Amino acid sequence: MSPKLLIRAPNHLGDCVMALPMINEAREAYPGAHITVLVPQNLAELFNPNPAIDNVIGLPKEHVHGLIGVMKIKDLIAPYHFDIGYILPPSFGSAAGFKLAGVKKRIGYISDGRRLLLTKPLALPSPLNETHRSKLYFDLLRRGANVELEFVRPKLFLNDDDIEKGNRLLDDFGLNPTEEYIVIAFQAVAESRRWGISNYINLIKHIIADYGFKIILSGTEEDKNAGDEISEGTGAKQIRNLAGKTSIRELAAVLSQAKFFVGNDSGAAHLAAAVGTPLVVLSGADNPQSTSPIAAQKKLIYLQNLDCISCVKNKCPLKGQKYMQCMTGISVDMVMAEIDTLIKTIN
Repeated sequence: MSPKLLIRAPNHLGDCVMALPMINEAREAYPGAHITVLVPQNLAELFNPNPAIDNVIGLPKEHVHGLIGVMKIKDLIAPYHFDIGYILPPSFGSAAGFKLAGVKKRIGYISDGRRLLLTKPLALPSPLNETHRSKLYFDLLRRGANVELEFVRPKLFLNDDDIEKGNRLLDDFGLNPTEEYIVIAFQAVAESRRWGISNYINLIKHIIADYGFKIILSGTEEDKNAGDEISEGTGAKQIRNLAGKTSIRELAAVLSQAKFFVGNDSGAAHLAAAVGTPLVVLSGADNPQSTSPIAAQKKLIYLQNLDCISCVKNKCPLKGQKYMQCMTGISVDMVMAEIDTLIKTIN
């Protein structure tokens, strides 16, 4: 009988994209297996459709964390009687839900006091911050299944329907998909990773003046007002603010046809890399060795001389002139220089 395999995907878009190599190769590690992905409902469309996956179970947003979430996971997956479960989030609760649901073989990294909940607990590599998270997820599959697999960078499979929806979206906002445009993700969830509205306004003015590209702003519904402020601040007609107006796959389709992407280490940056779009990434509080998008063409702007660089804190703890220096130290001229270099390689 073919084994029934369940993969608990991470809770954030960027992490889910980084998990794609592991998920896409699961059938290679378990030939003939029926593969299901359990993922927060708002991210489920990332994995559907995917030829490597047979089923996607959406976890309601309110049940992603906490004790009530553990019980919800149990209720959702217990009826399937899974044989094997890979638990990518490092939390105690994610492993507890698998244990209570009776998943026979539970594989995950040792963390958050959950060793006894796993039937195959695996030690994290040391030093942890020198291993890219995508490879960390991939190695969990390789070690869990005890098979040799070749790592391939994250790839999102788009179909004709995805591309058509992306083109329709562009058309609705007065953009021809054949026109050269770039996508800018101007915001970040963590305050410590925000470059600032004024910087993006000045950057866009330079890009339009030097290259004449159309500009698409991407983000969540919460980012819409900031996007409007950027659009108004540039005074340019070439900008379209799509913040809050795209689904994950629509954004991926739009990104796939963009000249390049500019933004911080974010879910949108990882999505752009997964569809083969060249990147210019502004990195600061994040650790590029661990989480920077894996792309065939990428320019990384990173002030590695700072003592506090890659602090991975969501809020900068410094005061005065040092506050947010990993972001404030990145000038518009520095970003434009990397854009100029990138354009020369992709033309």
